[in-house]
Amino acid sequence: MRVASRVAVAVLALACTFPLSAAGRCEPQSVLAAAERVQGGAIHSLQFKGKGHDFVVGQGYRPGGPWPRFTVESYDRAVDLDAPASSLREVRSQAQHPPKGGARQPLEREETLTATAAGSPRTSTLRRELALLLPAGFLSAASHAKQVSSKELPGGACALTLTVDDDAPITAEIASNGSVRQINSMVADAVLGDTPVETRFKGRSQADGRNLPSHITQRYGSFPVLDLEIQPVSVNQTVTVAADVDPPLWDWIAPASMPSERLAEGVFVIPGRYSAVAVDLGDYMAVIEGPQSEARTLQIIAEAHKLIPGKPIRYVINTHTHFDHTAGLRAFVAEGATIVTQEGNIPFLTDALNRPRTLRPDKLSRSPRLIEFMPVKETLSLEGAGREIRLYHLHGVDHVEGMMLAYLPGPKVVVEADAFTPPGRARTAPPPSINPYTVQLLDNIQRLGLDVDRLISIHYAADGRRVGMDELRLAAGR
Repeated sequence: MRVASRVAVAVLALACTFPLSAAGRCEPQSVLAAAERVQGGAIHSLQFKGKGHDFVVGQGYRPGGPWPRFTVESYDRAVDLDAPASSLREVRSQAQHPPKGGARQPLEREETLTATAAGSPRTSTLRRELALLLPAGFLSAASHAKQVSSKELPGGACALTLTVDDDAPITAEIASNGSVRQINSMVADAVLGDTPVETRFKGRSQADGRNLPSHITQRYGSFPVLDLEIQPVSVNQTVTVAADVDPPLWDWIAPASMPSERLAEGVFVIPGRYSAVAVDLGDYMAVIEGPQSEARTLQIIAEAHKLIPGKPIRYVINTHTHFDHTAGLRAFVAEGATIVTQEGNIPFLTDALNRPRTLRPDKLSRSPRLIEFMPVKETLSLEGAGREIRLYHLHGVDHVEGMMLAYLPGPKVVVEADAFTPPGRARTAPPPSINPYTVQLLDNIQRLGLDVDRLISIHYAADGRRVGMDELRLAAGR
């Protein structure tokens, strides 16, 4: 059963004044009208506050394990559903002590402002976000959907499915009394492939005669990403979002790409916000890290072939399983590369990287190959053409289990990710608080007895400077 959604919304007031248990209860017009009636009438704009917890996707301590949790001290949002437009001011703080996992931990406290103005190029993305976050957002999205369809569910409930633009459909499960129980969709994740997103609602709170849920929980794949208690402030009042606002980049964020640099004969760093190192091993080359996205990784692959022409990429070395450091691995596999990673990472990566990718097919989807791994237990060496890459499993690191560093004994270079991210400018004094992950990296380098002249962080120094052991020791308070 399908209706053109603009027509459906136009007839909401007339289409249904009976409960869903009546005949024809799962006609889209009937379902939309009943759901709007339960929320007290049409909602065009709203302001609400919340607090609770959020979780950062793909940054867990264990490969395939739960993602790190943060306390949401304040979630202050204003939304114009018709435009759409939105502003969100959020205050977050550390929830786990001691910190475990990624996402810039330890995090003392941060306040961010994000806004999408009416007419912004991001309005389609915003409408989809709101349709997945709020019952009112879903009902509003119905007026912009290409089509709306419905299906009966057990117990007198209905499933209402809409499509916005050409993205994955969004489905709301609506109880027999017209209340929205949950909203589901799929997203294209570079690591997990086609991934379900589910939002559930509990309780009810009121503002200006309209009803909203008082508790929102959202899951991404099998893990929670949001758990908010909310309190409406106002409904159908004027909401003004003057301009798009993004939280500012932190001072350590490097440009997306920077000029490549020769570290030694046959050894090159390809620097940027997410960097890589290419090493000529004779008949082939190895590249350390497949980061950020397929797009960034394809840039790295092209640059590696330019720097070391005529050599295939036989190996891609994965430092750890956080999603921003694994999102490009499939692009390397499409090149014919074997993934070299700590052995404990292989079960998760085997599962995740082989999942379907129908929503956004990537290069490997279009030209399938078997994903192969080379495991590293504690140490492994790749050698060729008089050059060597030594890989070491890091011990006692709270950022993530199965973390490795690469050491190039020729140029005396350590390549690492996330344990130490250089600040935007070199420090002249220790930081006000010492990051335990930095201390753990230094301890491992000393344990291994590595002779190091230079550190290459996958998150490159924003000013492009050379980073050495003196800077690492200073950051570790030593």
